[in-house]
Amino acid sequence: MEVMHGDKYPVVSQSRDSRFLTLRFLQTPQGRSRSGLYLIEGIRHVARALEQPAAIESVFVDPSLLSNPFGQKLARRLRKSGIPGIRLAPQLYRDLTLAGEPQGIGAVLRQQWTPLASLEPTRNSLWLALESIESPGNLGTILRTAEAAGVAGVFLIDAEADPYDPAAVRASMGSLFSQKLIRCSTREFADWARRRGLTIVSSSPAGLLDYRALRCQWPIALVVGGEKHGLSERIVEVSDFTVRIPMRGRCDSINVAVAAGVLLFEMTSQCRR
Repeated sequence: MEVMHGDKYPVVSQSRDSRFLTLRFLQTPQGRSRSGLYLIEGIRHVARALEQPAAIESVFVDPSLLSNPFGQKLARRLRKSGIPGIRLAPQLYRDLTLAGEPQGIGAVLRQQWTPLASLEPTRNSLWLALESIESPGNLGTILRTAEAAGVAGVFLIDAEADPYDPAAVRASMGSLFSQKLIRCSTREFADWARRRGLTIVSSSPAGLLDYRALRCQWPIALVVGGEKHGLSERIVEVSDFTVRIPMRGRCDSINVAVAAGVLLFEMTSQCRR
């Protein structure tokens, strides 16, 4: 990314321009993995990233779409702060966004991962662990719900789930920037929880305990599994309790993001009581 000249960023109008190709590369898992960077798009996301503050590396704008007064003010603030950026031709900008109505501003951010060893749970803290969540939309929705429920941190127990996938970023509605994200194995998670006295509660349709009958012992970590196969036997084995959400009608399960919300808010309700 180039630093702006005067009061404007340099224009990129060709799809073969290396600056545009760099942005396209970040739309791929390989690009995000190799660079440690990711894309966000939209006024709300960029504003929240600036508030956290998240590590904004550069910005990209399309002035023809950036008609919102707050968005224009945000863009000026980013320019004045010295953050490098480019102006994209309208078609190039649309190639980078998932939004039905693009807002004309986006940014490149550095991924933020929290080392497992640095985590010290407080007495009444609630943690969330996710195993094999395949849908980026579900993952982003869970991150948004986790922030609303006051979760202290989110463990990603596999090598596949990517919270920085563009669809996950969009679904998180900015909650991604405020969460502690930890990548680890099942054993690393279990050892960390045991050493620090956490109760591990897993969720499964085959659980023996109705989630409403659980009396939470704090601090606590809730574990939810993937959409197709649920939790692995390894996670169930290291859990202190396995709970289920009773189903009515012909349904035998519900969406993993919905299930996570039901369980997290039940736990936070118990904590308040």
